Amino acid sequence: MLAPDPRFAVVDEMSGLEFEESLVELFALLGFEDVERTGGFDKGADILCSRNGHRYAVQAKRKASAVGIDAVRQLIDGMKRYGCSRGLVVTNSYFTEQAIECAEAWNVGLWDRRVLAQWLDGEAPGVDTTACAECGRRVTEGVRKWCLENPHRYGGNVYCVPHQKRRNRRARRHLDRGSAT
Repeated sequence: MLAPDPRFAVVDEMSGLEFEESLVELFALLGFEDVERTGGFDKGADILCSRNGHRYAVQAKRKASAVGIDAVRQLIDGMKRYGCSRGLVVTNSYFTEQAIECAEAWNVGLWDRRVLAQWLDGEAPGVDTTACAECGRRVTEGVRKWCLENPHRYGGNVYCVPHQKRRNRRARRHLDRGSAT
């Protein structure tokens, strides 16, 4: 669930195509060159552009809930198909922990609502702390408080109990792999 933010009112109501078109304009304003939409069936990249000698594939996701790992995987496919050395997933929402981990492993850039807010006036957007960042399900006040009091575990986000357990299992597996080396 996205926290209400008047600066994003127009963006949050856009269609996917309108969001892509607005990103084409933004990338051009930011100094990217040869900015173009792929159109139709995009094969993992909605926008292609260049900057500083690098060709970028961009996957645009206008969503009301967190963007998952599938978007990053689609982009990785798009980077290969279009011969791009860099990739970027852009959303008006946020990313799941799995998406962030996958992007880090593949050196893919992620622009979420906080990054897009840099080009809008005002404060950074808020996170809806009454709902799970993974699935959007409402959480109890106790769950909300627990997550916010443990930023080292949850990164300032709130997760429902099943997603807390999943995150904790992933963290333990990650630590186990790290200690084996």
